Amino acid sequence: MTIKFTRQLWLSGYLLVASAIPVYAAESPASLSALAQRLLESHPAYLAAQAELDRASAQARAAGQPLYNPEIEVEYEDATDITRTLGLSQTFDWSGKRRASRKVGDASIRVAQASLAQIRQQLLTELLTGLSQLHTATASADLATRRISLLTEFLQLAKRRYAAGDIASSDVDLAQLALSEALMQAAVLNADVSTARARVNALVTSPPAGWPALPDLPFAAATGSPEQWLEQLPAMRQAAAESAAAKASIQLAQKRRRADPTLALRGGKEDDNTLIGVTASIPLFVRNTFRSEVDAANAEAIRSEQRYYDLLRRARAEFQSTEQRYRLARAALKDWQQSGQKSLHGRVRLLKQLWQTGEIDTTDYLVQLQQTLDTESASVDLLRTTWQAWVAWLAASGQTESWLGLAPDLRSNEFK
Repeated sequence: MTIKFTRQLWLSGYLLVASAIPVYAAESPASLSALAQRLLESHPAYLAAQAELDRASAQARAAGQPLYNPEIEVEYEDATDITRTLGLSQTFDWSGKRRASRKVGDASIRVAQASLAQIRQQLLTELLTGLSQLHTATASADLATRRISLLTEFLQLAKRRYAAGDIASSDVDLAQLALSEALMQAAVLNADVSTARARVNALVTSPPAGWPALPDLPFAAATGSPEQWLEQLPAMRQAAAESAAAKASIQLAQKRRRADPTLALRGGKEDDNTLIGVTASIPLFVRNTFRSEVDAANAEAIRSEQRYYDLLRRARAEFQSTEQRYRLARAALKDWQQSGQKSLHGRVRLLKQLWQTGEIDTTDYLVQLQQTLDTESASVDLLRTTWQAWVAWLAASGQTESWLGLAPDLRSNEFK
């Protein structure tokens, strides 16, 4: 009876280790792409960014309209003589304020487009991060559940052997403590699953078929000069557009320092006399020369340009850092999948043989089995780390959309 139960325990342990290994089949990411597309179509942050682009486009159209409308003036005076006049006046944009305003509006459109692309990438990054955390947290929770099942059987076996006088009561206490620890660990890991699921649900509702599986990770990230990737980053595009808008604002501020003339024509009757008049006027910028506005625009342009260079430095460092982190994590994961898993299975078989032959006692078997399970748990952590590094590299290189197979959003392209 004891030998039969021992074989059953070893078989449970072998199935535990074999089934705990997270496997992501190499499948088409169509379901993942569909989920990502549905996220973009329904998320409030993305819809708000689209509305911001519409606002910027409307303001750009408004900036391209003529600055001054004509004015009509009618005068009637009933005194000694009756005077009736009709006048028409028009202020002319001789300084080119309209063209300068249009350039500022066009730059604002580019800022809004880059902001839309950045929101798009942020949401997709959050989705990939959330799904990877959900899958790995679920794998850890499943491993903890199977650990409980195995240690429960082990505790039952320890109680049987204690009743038969084969082991001491301390062995039973050790088995009980191991089970209690596994129960506490499982509670924490199941809470992590709930947290990860809530984060993904906050982005997009779960599909009827459940969350899509994650595809296989590539063995290496794309290499090359960082500049070929960094120039297309939404954050860099937005910073460049903001710098261009600030420079255009300098020209607009300079144009506003130039006064625009007003020409008025007036005609009418005073009794039987015909009245015709021409008036030309131009404001005198004496009390306020608007020089401070130009200085402020210059300072804003310098700030925007230096912010662009600061972001460029940070983006280059982030690109190189994430590429290195992913390369190291992926190499470790590959080594584990090729050799570590097989060694782990062999260790389980060896423990079984040693236990059956009596070369190790129950306590040693329990300790070494716990070490084996901890190693398996560490492999799940390694997979989680590798996914985090991959998602970070996709964001740092601006390749999230293309990796997901999404068609580019034409509205977020650079304004022509």
